[in-house]
Amino acid sequence: MDRQGEIKSVLNTESFINEIEDMTKECFNDIANSNPEDTEARERAYNRIKAIENMMTRLQSVVDSDKIKDKSWTIL
Repeated sequence: MDRQGEIKSVLNTESFINEIEDMTKECFNDIANSNPEDTEARERAYNRIKAIENMMTRLQSVVDSDKIKDKSWTIL
């Protein structure tokens, strides 16, 4: 299996999706349950959320790169 196929397989795995959702929920809970003066904790949670989003975007772009290539050939 090639790189794109492996990544697509992982992205479509229910346990992976659930884990990503759980990680994100934990970060939001950290923000919601933090003390008002604990800005560092909220910033760490926010940065983790952004890192998860960036990772998912990157992985999805690797999977979608073939779709983009295929469409470019149909335009030409």
